[in-house]
Amino acid sequence: MSTIKSLTLEVERKFTQLAVQPFTCAGGTPSFRSLQYLGSHSFHDIYYDLDGLLSSKGIWIRRRNGHWEAKIKHGGDFQNSRFVELHDPKEISSQLEISTGIKQTQYNNFGLRKLADFTTLRQSWIADDEYTIVQDTMDFDNHMVGEVELQCTLTLSPENCCILEQKRVLKLEEMDLRIKNFMGHYAWAFRVGRPKGKLAAFLERG
Repeated sequence: MSTIKSLTLEVERKFTQLAVQPFTCAGGTPSFRSLQYLGSHSFHDIYYDLDGLLSSKGIWIRRRNGHWEAKIKHGGDFQNSRFVELHDPKEISSQLEISTGIKQTQYNNFGLRKLADFTTLRQSWIADDEYTIVQDTMDFDNHMVGEVELQCTLTLSPENCCILEQKRVLKLEEMDLRIKNFMGHYAWAFRVGRPKGKLAAFLERG
């Protein structure tokens, strides 16, 4: 991954759905310090894999509205996940070759096969100036799932490449703890239950 000039780190914690409607700054106690509604939009995802090879290694490849994205899991579990995200097809191809031995490009879908295809309607908010809260409704079975997310970008340079791994691990742990504390502090906002992610719910349909 020496060609990658920056890494986008993402930590997310899923929840079943928002517990209050309408979702407002003062919808419970304690109230959010700030809450900005970002509106709603839809996007179309096509997920790819090769007989479960990628998912077994914690890698998810998708095209979202025609743009390639890769999410590489770095700790956590299904409900509380930590990822490195890639958006450059060349970087995705390089990562796939390193992780799986597959040496293909985006022009033939990286040698992968289509796994799932669905559309999502997303509502988004920014809480306390930095936490992204989303609630997604899919176009199958009216399935819903929410997430609280934090993102951070680490910039690479010849001087810091050797310590990048340590910085990445520490930053992901810090972000995960901050989200955990945030959701605990505003527990009134998130419905209790075991959430099911979009892709898992789609595949369970058979």
